[in-house]
Amino acid sequence: MRQHMKHLPLTVPMAGTIILALSTSAIAQERIFEQPYWTKSPVIEVLGRAELEVPPNRASFSVEFRETSTSSDGAMQAAVQRARLAYDTVKKVAGDDARVTSSVSVEPFYKQYRDRNGDRIENDRADKVEGYAAKVSLRVTMLDVDKAGTARAAALALGPEQSSRMRIYLERTAEINRQAYGAAVKDAAKRAKASASATGAKLGHLMVLQEGNGPCLGRWTSQPGRARNAYSMARSAPMAAADAEITSARFKNGKTITITQADIEALNLPSDRVPQTVTARVCAVYAVSP
Repeated sequence: MRQHMKHLPLTVPMAGTIILALSTSAIAQERIFEQPYWTKSPVIEVLGRAELEVPPNRASFSVEFRETSTSSDGAMQAAVQRARLAYDTVKKVAGDDARVTSSVSVEPFYKQYRDRNGDRIENDRADKVEGYAAKVSLRVTMLDVDKAGTARAAALALGPEQSSRMRIYLERTAEINRQAYGAAVKDAAKRAKASASATGAKLGHLMVLQEGNGPCLGRWTSQPGRARNAYSMARSAPMAAADAEITSARFKNGKTITITQADIEALNLPSDRVPQTVTARVCAVYAVSP
């Protein structure tokens, strides 16, 4: 019993010491985590900004060719023939700078009758099919904007039943993003120097640099910039003679279609090229001394 009493006073204080030490350590760690290390010394925090106006580097448009026939394969073949000739014509004038994707669809249309009110109604029974309507869509993406107008004119020369508007845009590349980022970093350095000069402090070394608006969570954005005086026809390779034949094809119905340079020039519409704005932000912290 006496031996137990001797050990008890030694055990209790030790436990209290361990608990107190752990609590103090936890509080210290929490404070260190909440406070950035650069707040312990004088610093200048700046936000570098950059907005670069970059000319668009892509253009796209689409056309649709539609044909009807009493048979499904007849309608598809007729539409595909016209679309294939359009494809060949676009490739002749734009080469590998034109990326063309295609799709085809066909659906039946039915005989119609009038109801007692005189309204025309389709009889959509399988035995009342009157014919088939086929549609071939070509979507063209231009890697060279200078050739976009000529390529679209080449497709329009085949008389598509539908054509979309020309879309001219910027496809951002890693190089463009790096240019904007580098400009933002330079802007941050200039802002830090201006701040130090205005306050009479001496600018020290760079402590923190991250992309973003603070707390340094950044993103790239692209939006239309102001329209410059860039009204021009698509600049392509030297034009051939106006009567020069570009493509020609004879269809199964005996009809021959020939597309000449004059046909393309007549449909080559001008387009303004609106510069795109690439924006970058960086958050920078510099050390300063009095």
